[in-house]
Amino acid sequence: MRMSEFDEVIDRRGTASSKWNKFGADVLPLWVADMDFKSPAFIRDALATRIEHGVFGYTETPAELTDAVVEWIAEQFDWRISPDWLTFVSGVVPGF
Repeated sequence: MRMSEFDEVIDRRGTASSKWNKFGADVLPLWVADMDFKSPAFIRDALATRIEHGVFGYTETPAELTDAVVEWIAEQFDWRISPDWLTFVSGVVPGF
């Protein structure tokens, strides 16, 4: 049986994680966007490739991402949306 990222327990206490360091051991913090699992290998590989570029800054949203979202919504929900309906933001809180 192949082990998935969800099978590995990662103890994040003592790693400067505000999620795990804010409360005592008797509280199970169930925050929205602070994961306790490794990202899948293909995501880590893509990030490593981007990091090798060595230059970081603000980028535009690639048209391929917009197209993929529009296509996914059509396939999953049979809903046709216009690409200009989409606005990409840096996180959940700025989105609110």
